Amino acid sequence: MFSYIHIPFCESKCKYCRFASLGSINKVLVNKYIAHLLHDIKNFKRPEWAGLLNSVYFWGGTPSILEVNQLSEILESLKTKFGFEKNIEITLESTPINITTENLIAWEGLWINRISMWIQTLNNQTLQEIKRDGKETIFSALEYLKNSKIKNISVDFIIWLPYVQAWETLQDIKYVLENYNFIKHISVYMLEDYYVWNQDDSNFEKIAYPETWKNLWLEEEFFSKEYLEIKSYLKNIWFLKYELSNFSKSGYECRHNMSYWNHSEVIWFWLGSHSFVNNTRYAYKDDFLWYYKSELEYEEVLNERDFFLEKIMFWFRTSWLEKKLYNQLNQEKINNFIKLWYINIENDTITIHDNVIHLMDKIISEII
Repeated sequence: MFSYIHIPFCESKCKYCRFASLGSINKVLVNKYIAHLLHDIKNFKRPEWAGLLNSVYFWGGTPSILEVNQLSEILESLKTKFGFEKNIEITLESTPINITTENLIAWEGLWINRISMWIQTLNNQTLQEIKRDGKETIFSALEYLKNSKIKNISVDFIIWLPYVQAWETLQDIKYVLENYNFIKHISVYMLEDYYVWNQDDSNFEKIAYPETWKNLWLEEEFFSKEYLEIKSYLKNIWFLKYELSNFSKSGYECRHNMSYWNHSEVIWFWLGSHSFVNNTRYAYKDDFLWYYKSELEYEEVLNERDFFLEKIMFWFRTSWLEKKLYNQLNQEKINNFIKLWYINIENDTITIHDNVIHLMDKIISEII
């Protein structure tokens, strides 16, 4: 069993961010949120969710903005309520500016044994445009991590950010991994399509890409080619892909990622959370007032068809689909995608070609 802890506060809101988070840190709001989070954990009463936690993942927002005592209280509360497995993996996501020697030493003392740091790009013009600190801060953070006792380190990059030129993300990744060989995991995300987002989807700050970005992105042909080059480079240095956007050295796959894609039971504590157990999903709205009322947005049992469709999506993202499931999908669409070289059927498996990986969600939605 594993748990997500969402901290919806940041120093500032990145221009591309669509997560439920606030681009300011108000201590009164943060303290109130943490107090309710602790109350939520302590009063958790679903008897079917019993067992030790083998993974805790802090994400956001920016969980690294929390004070040490706040992180400690959350972890102590989880440990008291559920218990920790001996080899539990506890991940803290962080911006480079929060990676300091002082913080790392403090986090080491809180059972935190994995750090995921957001780099995104080494292009200073882009970092300024998306409201991130410059690459000097990134390199300082990497130096601090190099000397830390926490050895399970992950970094994130994003393809398709504004001002970034063709093959620049690949060169950034090469530079970081060749100069900081202690990194064990890397996530390479793709900026979501500008045109598909509905700003009314969230009760938080409404973030839309600036109109100017449309003229600052790579052409789509470079987008997919660069992903393939990155994947090839990472494979050559023993970072193997275990999910669409995630690559790791052997044995360093992110445990919470693996659990999610394997449909493991998960308990999420925070507004907007979606928990899953016994084929049942529970969700809170991404709204503070609803969360503080402890009222669920919905509770639903997945029927056999719903569960099957989720499995299809997860299988495609992590590996392949067994050909024996072919008859349960839209065969006309699959055959059309085969003609377009989007889908391949070989050796009793169905796969989506990497050169259209950025269209994966669209392809899956049509064939199911």
